[in-house]
Amino acid sequence: MILLALTASFAYGWSDFAGGQASKGDSAFSVTATAQITSGIVLVAAAFLWNGAPSTGALARGAIAGACGGLGIAALYGALAIGRMSVVSPVTAALSGSLPALVDLARGTRVTGLSIAGMVLAVVAVVIVSASAETEPTEERSRDVPALGLALVAGVLFAVGIVALSRTEAVSGLWPLVAARIVSVAVASGLAMWRAGHVVATRVARAGAITAGALDAVANVTMLLALRIGPVAVASVLSSLYPVVIVVLALVVLKERLRGVQQLGVALAIAAVVLTALR
Repeated sequence: MILLALTASFAYGWSDFAGGQASKGDSAFSVTATAQITSGIVLVAAAFLWNGAPSTGALARGAIAGACGGLGIAALYGALAIGRMSVVSPVTAALSGSLPALVDLARGTRVTGLSIAGMVLAVVAVVIVSASAETEPTEERSRDVPALGLALVAGVLFAVGIVALSRTEAVSGLWPLVAARIVSVAVASGLAMWRAGHVVATRVARAGAITAGALDAVANVTMLLALRIGPVAVASVLSSLYPVVIVVLALVVLKERLRGVQQLGVALAIAAVVLTALR
């Protein structure tokens, strides 16, 4: 389970980095739609190879996850396009990892005091990173504040999607992911037409969007398998370690720099997802 969840976090991180970069060359909505279409093609092929007999309930939960995922990715890509990746992504990850863990805890799953501390720390990290944005110069604040708002929205939506997928039966195979992608493609395509006037990303952003979609498919498959092996609290948090990948890519490729208080907030957010996973 640990290897699957960590593979998901690596694929999510690379996917988000590619999607965020592509969103700088085109609308985040069109990039999202293109990525979701690509992911859907990969997932359909994988579902046929994996087999499985999905129930109506499993497909319905997959559809809920798809709606949340489509809107969440659009919010995240938008945040990554206007804000710094090394700030936005840990905030989203802290929420998407800790909220499903809280739900799992409420259902009776036993966790350690360190895990609970990690969940609390995730909230503290969000507050610190948000507060640090308020102390930035006007130009920086104009970028970070709306980006953090979108990151919060994305984190909550991803959390709802994870909870929905965690309740699908193993016998259903990968078909709940296909149902999720059908809905997310419809949502993302509709938003793209409304906000950008086109669904498929322009040539300058297309390669990045396709890369993001393929990696997203890998991440979703490995995450679903990890959630089914469980416990959900551990799998959801480990799969949310993707900010580590994005931070490394952002620092190496984009040469991003963080102010002191923001470094603390990012460190706390990453520590939060690690602590929540400890058993």
